[in-house]
Amino acid sequence: MIKLVRLTLLMALLLGGIRASQAQETKPIGYFLKDSVKIGEPVPYVFSYRDRKNRTVIFPDSLYNFAPFELISKEYFNTRSDTTNSIDSAVYYLSTFEIDTVQRLSLPVFLIIGSDSIPNFSLTDSVILDQVVTQMPDSVAMEENSYYRPVSLEFNYPYAIIGLIILGIVAIIVLAVWGKEIRKRIRLYRLRKGFDKFKSEFDIRIEALAQDTTKQNIERILAYWKRYMETLENLPFTKLTTKEIVLLMQSSSLDETLKSIDKNIYSKAVVSALQNDFEFLKDYSQDRYNHITEVIKNG
Repeated sequence: MIKLVRLTLLMALLLGGIRASQAQETKPIGYFLKDSVKIGEPVPYVFSYRDRKNRTVIFPDSLYNFAPFELISKEYFNTRSDTTNSIDSAVYYLSTFEIDTVQRLSLPVFLIIGSDSIPNFSLTDSVILDQVVTQMPDSVAMEENSYYRPVSLEFNYPYAIIGLIILGIVAIIVLAVWGKEIRKRIRLYRLRKGFDKFKSEFDIRIEALAQDTTKQNIERILAYWKRYMETLENLPFTKLTTKEIVLLMQSSSLDETLKSIDKNIYSKAVVSALQNDFEFLKDYSQDRYNHITEVIKNG
């Protein structure tokens, strides 16, 4: 089928060239290969021009206005020349969406003369519109459909990637300029939250000590204090003995207090001054917290 169409087009082009040669016309020749066409249906339009050999001519291309037709595609053929003349030819595949009964078309070739171009139009050829709908009804019954149909939203990946890149650049700039100050404030905030929680919980445990002076409870309160100090000082308080803690912290008051608490845990003597000892541990933690926060602020 394709070979047959190409053969038909070639014969039509040759016929156009013969017509031009016999009549010695200087106008381009353009005509449709079909007498009728439907709306939107492609129709071939053969276009050829005979002129002096080696003279530059330009055929219409995709930028040309083919109204009332629209260009679908085009096919150019090699120039055929004899001793004095040359024939250029092309086939334009056009379609129309106009509703006029007769559709007409005339195309130009542009003759290049110096720095100027002169259009030379072919005779007008026409094609009849084959109308499928011959009579429009007076009214059309429309079906109403007001149901909501949800449409899934597509994620805009290009914008998201651009946004992430911009966010990353801003984050790098912020960290480079204010990174140290930001880390300092974050650390101070965490230390304050941790100390407030410790102080509140430790006060509750000290108050409850009056009703429960068992050695197990005393040991639990001391272990809670050690866990907080381990977080505050970043030292293994929970794994150190009293002697090792005192040696590390270099505090005689802390030495006396921890030894007093150990005596209440491990000796058979009556429990005494426990609340004062734990109050001291709380105040000692307060002093260490204040010292560490000042070091961070001035660092």
